[in-house]
Amino acid sequence: MSASLKNLLLLIAAVVALIGGYWLAQTLRPDSGITATKTYGGGELINFTLPELDGKNHSLEEWRGKVIVLNFWATWCPPCREEIPLLIALQKQRAAEGLQVVSVAIDNETAVRPYRQSAGINYPVLMGGDEALDLVARYGNNMGALPFTVIIDRGGAIAARKLGAFTRNELESLVEPLLSPEKL
Repeated sequence: MSASLKNLLLLIAAVVALIGGYWLAQTLRPDSGITATKTYGGGELINFTLPELDGKNHSLEEWRGKVIVLNFWATWCPPCREEIPLLIALQKQRAAEGLQVVSVAIDNETAVRPYRQSAGINYPVLMGGDEALDLVARYGNNMGALPFTVIIDRGGAIAARKLGAFTRNELESLVEPLLSPEKL
């Protein structure tokens, strides 16, 4: 067996061990005391304050009274990057009806700043870094996998959660009823 093949096999084994260790650590992480389902509905808005790229702090409470699509993502996450154009379009099309997309980047500013500009992200991008994984867990995602999205109604109740990227139909079917005039 050649040295390069041995190195490749060692690298693959190391990556598998790293992923397995991370998964196990997230699974065994102590519960934060907030009970939440891992799929749809249940619970209340968990307020937090994080800085945007410009350094200004924003609290999730700023958007109470709107339907909030809270998206946790990272530039290194391919499904996150695939979902972002859908979130951009949703913000553009539904903002006048009371929708606000807010994202929390579990990433670093050097990666997020150019990506935000090149992708044309039109909603707040809050910088959470690795510390935001605790916030993700408080919202019900103990694995810390991305993307993870929480939909919050105008009153601050969690209407839906999803681990993984949304399709347009899934997202619109969850947001549409929350934006209807009778929900004001």
